[in-house]
Amino acid sequence: MIGSYSPLRVGIVQRVLTTYRRPFFERLASYPDITLSVFAGDPQPDEGVKTEDTLDGAELFHAINHHWTTPVGLLCWQSGLVDWLQAFDPQLLVLEASPRLLSHWLALVWMRYKRRPVIGWGLGELERSGPVMIQRARQRFSWLFVRSLDVMIAYSSKAKNDYIRAGVPADRIFVAFNSVDHTESEKYLALLGNDLTWVRPWKESLGFDPTLPIVLFVGRLVPQKRVDLLIEACAPLFDRCQLLVVGDGPLRDALEFQSLPYGKRILFTGHQSGEALARSFIASDVFVLPGAGGLAIHQAMSYGKPVIVSFGDGTELDLVREGQNGFFFRVGDASDLTTKLGLLLRDPDRIKQMGQTSLSIVRSEINLNKMADLFLQAFDYVLRSPGERTC
Repeated sequence: MIGSYSPLRVGIVQRVLTTYRRPFFERLASYPDITLSVFAGDPQPDEGVKTEDTLDGAELFHAINHHWTTPVGLLCWQSGLVDWLQAFDPQLLVLEASPRLLSHWLALVWMRYKRRPVIGWGLGELERSGPVMIQRARQRFSWLFVRSLDVMIAYSSKAKNDYIRAGVPADRIFVAFNSVDHTESEKYLALLGNDLTWVRPWKESLGFDPTLPIVLFVGRLVPQKRVDLLIEACAPLFDRCQLLVVGDGPLRDALEFQSLPYGKRILFTGHQSGEALARSFIASDVFVLPGAGGLAIHQAMSYGKPVIVSFGDGTELDLVREGQNGFFFRVGDASDLTTKLGLLLRDPDRIKQMGQTSLSIVRSEINLNKMADLFLQAFDYVLRSPGERTC
């Protein structure tokens, strides 16, 4: 039982319900002490974000998202919020800790009127571009928001430090490492990973050289992912590897044009899921995330892959152990990425050892079940009276 509530009505507000979040919300909803409702809307048409419109075991209430691009960045107001709050009447509310969601302030006022707790969930402070004064104003607005909440759930250790710097007491911050569901990867590793005789004909069917290792990228093809940098870094190594790019997005045409000089050494598959995506992970040798992101690292590790990453939203600092299951390269430095890739490509045994370390981290330390357990701890903490709280 969570506090004195059973079941506890938990409301979660997200700008959009992404496909990768569905397993987590369904995991939370599976606890017998929780009744879950998620309030989320649609992304902008050009975002290329894969979303869900149903949840098993939980209610999904559709928001109407209104987006505006302003000098301080993208802002959003979600219509229908009060209707949802009144209909579901949450006893505890979890808000995506983003200052761009202006309607959050309305939700906060509603919950304060009811004298009910509000939890923030976020990835801390990200590097922003633009004039210094605008950056500072955006940061202060963000810090004001997180200090208004009862508890923060941070994606990463770096995010926790950001919230402490913003003025949130350390004992009111829980770190629930951002994770994807690895039950699917375990299923496909058991189905496809023990007998790899299919890999050679699979490579040939793609037009790849079956004797060369594959460098893999999975994600949206948008500027912040820096796939252009990955192509540049792989170019000097195409006598030793080939590049598989899984995903879609507005930059696909431009990236395919950039790849023309390298012929069959680069392949763009578009979006993949299920067994098709599993085969891409299992048949590949090294995963690279050249730009922003975090969950794709976790997914690659769940398939037992070494990872090479730059510095992004902070989740990579908990997932990647330098020299043990992967490498970091300097932000925006294609030459440094080439060097780190070369270190792995010349040592197949090290690729296997690092991949096993990645898999061990996911199985024992950072996974969806532990993430859900941390949420429950935060719920229990915030529902206790101040005199009972320990962290």
